[in-house]
Amino acid sequence: MLTSSTATGTFFGITAISTLLALAILLCLKFLLPRDVLPGVLQLRGVPLLGIMPEYLSQGMPRVIESLTTVGGDGISYAKVFNVTLVSVHTPAMIKAVLAFPEENASRKGRPGSMNWSPFQTLLRLIGKSLFTYTGTEVNHQRLAYTQEFNSGKANAAAFKTIARIVTAHVDTLTNSAASTEIANFKLSTDAFALALWGEHLYGNASHHLDRQVLPVSERIVHLCGSPWPSIWYSFLALIRLVTPGKPTWDEANLRCQVGEIVDRNFKILEQHERNDPALEIKAMRRISMLSGGGRTGPFSQFAVEFAHLNVFGGHHSIGSLIVWLLIELDRHPDSLATLMTEIRDIDPTNISFLTTKTPYLDAVLNEVHRLYPTVHATVRVINRETRLATSKTPVTLKPGMLVYLSILHLHMSTDYWGADAAHFVPERFLKPEATKNPAFMPFSSGPRSCVGYKFANLAIKVYLVRLLQSCAVQVVDHGHKVKIDTLLETERPVAVRLSKACAQDCGH
Repeated sequence: MLTSSTATGTFFGITAISTLLALAILLCLKFLLPRDVLPGVLQLRGVPLLGIMPEYLSQGMPRVIESLTTVGGDGISYAKVFNVTLVSVHTPAMIKAVLAFPEENASRKGRPGSMNWSPFQTLLRLIGKSLFTYTGTEVNHQRLAYTQEFNSGKANAAAFKTIARIVTAHVDTLTNSAASTEIANFKLSTDAFALALWGEHLYGNASHHLDRQVLPVSERIVHLCGSPWPSIWYSFLALIRLVTPGKPTWDEANLRCQVGEIVDRNFKILEQHERNDPALEIKAMRRISMLSGGGRTGPFSQFAVEFAHLNVFGGHHSIGSLIVWLLIELDRHPDSLATLMTEIRDIDPTNISFLTTKTPYLDAVLNEVHRLYPTVHATVRVINRETRLATSKTPVTLKPGMLVYLSILHLHMSTDYWGADAAHFVPERFLKPEATKNPAFMPFSSGPRSCVGYKFANLAIKVYLVRLLQSCAVQVVDHGHKVKIDTLLETERPVAVRLSKACAQDCGH
């Protein structure tokens, strides 16, 4: 026979279980019942409850963006990934509008202390604060320092001798070994060049590319920031309180320590460089430090240290990838190569005035490759505050927590903005001055968060390409290379290249 206390306990137990079941049912109904999160906007529908999470987890965000742009006839579409709303906007006007939103409305990493699946949250845990995650007045001050160092004509003219010297050393190494040389993975060679260039320019460390830790660490950061799994796993760990929100996991902290080790080595090399000959030209990292509160000698500013961490991850990818795509397209289009060779055959690649004023076809070729293969093919903003976005029909209201993805690649490949030959390599389109002003041309993003180093990178790429093509004939060994849309835009497989010195002047070059 049940006692009164036992019966009471049983009653409360049954009540609690029933309440939990009811809440679970209500929660399921909340997700299962169709809802117009963005009324009037096309939705990419998935499976009940999960939405498009299976596609998101199996194929990654780049493929999801591709699917969203396909269904978004009005330039905007959305999908649910469990309880997260992903929005894709893909017209020039809407992309520029989102990029112009103030930080309090939309930011790269969301509100302080909030949890979301933005890749910039992952990057913040891996390398700490950086230009990608600065906000408010801090970002304006630091962007000014970057622009002054990497995007000004004066600074790049001063850096030109360093660029030309590193290019010459790298190309000579590739071409001096034999009459004909085959390189199985040319991307590794161009990455090595970019690392050597950044190492010398920033720290006086031209052997930066020989540090075997740099590339693996950099590639690991790229993978973790682009994959959906780290964000989902981190959200789960934070939910069950196995990690403090905003703090790195053990694995992330270990990777962050490796970044710190690379940075420490580079700073020691710079300090030794300065001690050996204080009269030598000040290196870029010291200038950045001085622009942000540091002295001519002694400790570096906090901003310089944060930039050094960012440079382990960024900088070399775009230079290396663009050079490879340039060689692929020029190999596919011998007429374009012949036109380019006519222009650059006799110019001096160590003379900056030639490369900045007398190479219109080289500029057109480079812009066309930027259009077809933007290294950073998409970016994201986290909505922090309810915000209205104008569309071609009626305005939509973006709500806090939504992730808004902006597909630069879609703009660059759209026949609406580039004509029927949008998918084809046609550098002649950029011989028209208005082409670079096309609102759909955004290889370096747009607005207050646009790339602050693209002029330095473009100059380095131009010097490299001219020097290489003047030194040897370049043949891409295996053809049919396709785009791999991952965190960054790369080739699906390694690109093998054959360099032939004997043919440089005689075989159509």
